[in-house]
Amino acid sequence: MNYNINKTFKAIAFFLLTTLVACSSDETVKYWNAGSERPYIIKGVKYYPQIHYQYSAIGEASWYGYDCHGLPTATGRKFDKDSITAAHRTLPLPCIVLVENLENGKKLKVLVNDRGPFAHTGRRIIDVSQRAAELLGFRRKGHAKVRVTCLPKESQLAALEYKRKPYPTKKKR
Repeated sequence: MNYNINKTFKAIAFFLLTTLVACSSDETVKYWNAGSERPYIIKGVKYYPQIHYQYSAIGEASWYGYDCHGLPTATGRKFDKDSITAAHRTLPLPCIVLVENLENGKKLKVLVNDRGPFAHTGRRIIDVSQRAAELLGFRRKGHAKVRVTCLPKESQLAALEYKRKPYPTKKKR
């Protein structure tokens, strides 16, 4: 497993441990809501963000880096081209997905913390950071055919790290 991913998961585990300790006191954890559940319109297309972690799709991935480095993501944190993050049009923010490059078999767990891609929306299902594209083996090519699968349990932990109330692991009927 990649060092950056291990570091991220250790940070999540530390956060959960400190949250449990904090919850044992009289303090209440306050969750934020940045409106990431509300429908939004980009280039005349209306998108409806999911409120569950059920997702698996095959499509094209692309990457972003230099132009967005340091700008705020949809979750409010600054984008870092060297982090293992991604943008998706409708997945809950934040969440963790497994991205599998179907052209070379490489797999990587990625934190989705931004909205996109909005270019070539008929084919592209995810934009990953420059570093994630390197690890998945398609940075030079610019795009790859991928399978993206949301990981519910890891996504709930990521939501807690972002002080976001986690969604259920399964879609409500």
